[in-house]
Amino acid sequence: MNESITPERLFPTLDSLESILWPGLALVVFVVTAVFVDVMILLATRLRLVDVPSGRSAHSLPTARGGGMPMVLTACLASAAVCFRWPAYAFPVAMGVILPSFVIAVVGFWDDIRPLRATLRLVVQVGVAVGVVFVLGPVRGLHLPSLPFVDFGWLAWPLSVVWVVGCINAFNFMDGSDGMAALGAVAVAAGFAAIAFSDGDFPVVLLASFVGAAAAGFLVFNWFPARVFMGDVGSAFLGTFFAALTLFDVTGSTEKVFLPLAMAAWPYIYDPLVSVIRRVCTGHNPLVPHREFLFHRLVRSGVSHATVAVLYAVLALAGAVAGWMMVEGSTPAAVQRWLPLAVVFLAAVLTAWTEWRFRRFFPVAMPAKAPPTTVSGSAA
Repeated sequence: MNESITPERLFPTLDSLESILWPGLALVVFVVTAVFVDVMILLATRLRLVDVPSGRSAHSLPTARGGGMPMVLTACLASAAVCFRWPAYAFPVAMGVILPSFVIAVVGFWDDIRPLRATLRLVVQVGVAVGVVFVLGPVRGLHLPSLPFVDFGWLAWPLSVVWVVGCINAFNFMDGSDGMAALGAVAVAAGFAAIAFSDGDFPVVLLASFVGAAAAGFLVFNWFPARVFMGDVGSAFLGTFFAALTLFDVTGSTEKVFLPLAMAAWPYIYDPLVSVIRRVCTGHNPLVPHREFLFHRLVRSGVSHATVAVLYAVLALAGAVAGWMMVEGSTPAAVQRWLPLAVVFLAAVLTAWTEWRFRRFFPVAMPAKAPPTTVSGSAA
C-alpha cells in the first residue's frame, strides 16, 4: 500500500473518459439511493420497520426507519468499482473498507428490527475495528505543523481500534435529528474527497464521493420533516466507512493526512465526546439513550432541526478547509501551525453558544429524566 502513485497513473488526463464516468457513477448512486429509499418507505410497514411515536419522540405519526439500507447497498456496490479500477488496492478496499462497513450495517439492521444488547454490539464493533486496523494498518503517530512527529509507539494499535469504535458510535449518536447524520455524511465526504485529492489518494476520493452521494440520496427523504429515519443500519455504516477511510493509504502518508481528515469530521466526533464526558462526570451511563448532546440542546432551545443540521455541516466544511490547507503544499508553515487551533476555537464557540442558549431557554435545571420533545431518528 505504500507503493508510490502519481495522479497521472490514476487519472491519465483531465479530459479522459474517466473524468465523466466517475462523476456519472456518483450521480447514479444518488438517484438509485433516492428511488430505493422511497420504495423502502412504502415497504416499511410490511417489513415492520416503523418508528411508532412515544414520549421520547417528536414525530406524531408512525415513520419508516431502517431507511439507511439502500444507502448501504448503493455505496458498497459503487465502491466495489474501485477494486476493478485499481486491482492492486482491491484487498484493502474490499476487506478494509467495504466488508467491515457492511458487517456493521447488517448488525445495525438486525438491531433496528430486534434490539441487541449493548455489550453484544460493542463486541462486534471491537472485532470489526480490529479487522479494519489489521488490514489497513494503525495510525502510528501524528504530523503536527511545525512540531516534531508524535510517535504513538505501542499505543498505535489500541488507539486506532478505539478510534474506529468511537467513530461507529459517534455517527450513530448523531443520528438524532432530521437530516443531521445524512447531511453530515455529505459534508464529511466532500471534505475527505478534497483532502484526499490534494494528497493524491484518488481511490479515497472516489470512495468518499460514493458514500457522500448515497447519503445525499437518503437526505432527500430525511430532511425536516423526515419521512424516514436512517436507523443503526445507516448511521453505524457511515461511522465505520469514514473511520476506515482515515486509515486507508495509497501514498504512504496516513500519519500526515489523519489529522486533516479527522478535522473534516470534527463536529460529529466532538459532540458525542462532550456528551460522554458530561454523562460520566454526572454519574450517568453514557451508553443509555439521552438528550444531552449539544445539537439536542440547540433544538430544545428553539433552533430548528434544519438549522442545526446545516450549522454542523458548515462547521465540518470549515474543518475540512483547514485540513485541506494543512495538506496543500502551498500553505505557508506560519499558517499551517494555527489551523488545528482554528478547529479548537470553533469547538469552544459552539459549546459556549449552545450552553448559553440552553441555559437561557431553561433557566431552571430540568429533571434528569424529563421527556424529550423534539428529537427524531435512531438515537431518539
